[in-house]
Amino acid sequence: MIVGKPSNLLAAIAVSKAGDIISCGAEYILDEAEDRGLIVKGSRRSMGFRRSVIIVPLGNPAKIASLSDLCRENVRIGIAVDGCLKGVWDDVASKAGLTDQIRRNITHHADACGSLMALIHQGEVDAIFGWNAFQSVWPDTCEVIELPSDLQVFRSTVIAMVSYVKDAELSQKFIDFLTSDETRKIYLDYGWIHKRQ
Repeated sequence: MIVGKPSNLLAAIAVSKAGDIISCGAEYILDEAEDRGLIVKGSRRSMGFRRSVIIVPLGNPAKIASLSDLCRENVRIGIAVDGCLKGVWDDVASKAGLTDQIRRNITHHADACGSLMALIHQGEVDAIFGWNAFQSVWPDTCEVIELPSDLQVFRSTVIAMVSYVKDAELSQKFIDFLTSDETRKIYLDYGWIHKRQ
């Protein structure tokens, strides 16, 4: 198993011409993989969806309660410029008509979910645009500030077979297991959604 940001994983698959299964937190990443011939067309399956939220450090020292609070002077915001959260800040801010006000407070760019959450853990920012599932993954370090339903962005966590798969039958069984009702219950416990409300 190799964990990493999606662009690095796709580059590694392209060079090594090896791998069985890839999973990413946004469909657009596997759109690119499919266009590059790196995954088996038609093998993609969604494991569930995550919902966009504002993530703040535990205790919420900047007292962020809503999207408009991200427009206040001296609020430090982190955003993702790669990975599954790429562009989510723009989608949310644009829906609210607050793009200019929020952009001026973006102080940090991160290349993936882990480095984005590191900004929270290290006290570098007051808030990030993240997923509802982050609080289940990092309950001791962050809190979720919910967005109104009309501003939320949803993205699928998706899995697919790599074009260079060695055992397609076994890989398909693993994909079937990860998308089974039994396994989806585990994802639900960590904040993934299977039906949009």
